[in-house]
Amino acid sequence: MGSAADRANATMFLLLPDDRAILGLTSELLQYVPKIILLERYGDYVEGLWDRLPEHLRRDPEVQRYRKCYAHHNQPWQRTHIDGPAPRIMDCSTC
Repeated sequence: MGSAADRANATMFLLLPDDRAILGLTSELLQYVPKIILLERYGDYVEGLWDRLPEHLRRDPEVQRYRKCYAHHNQPWQRTHIDGPAPRIMDCSTC
């Protein structure tokens, strides 16, 4: 047993069998995923994790850019299936 300071500075490691496994993490576990890892490794899953991400990450403009751009894509007047899914905000040509 370490001191209270040692326990406060403890590091938690999460081992995931594949990238999609991050979608199964709870909001409590997602708080241990560093932002840099979230964006570089799991950036494609930010949209699916959004409601479970810690508040400080949801407010972060860099993290917000990884969300899908529904402001300019897949609107009711754009009823074509050929466009595919909405791009991320960072990839949207209009944003």
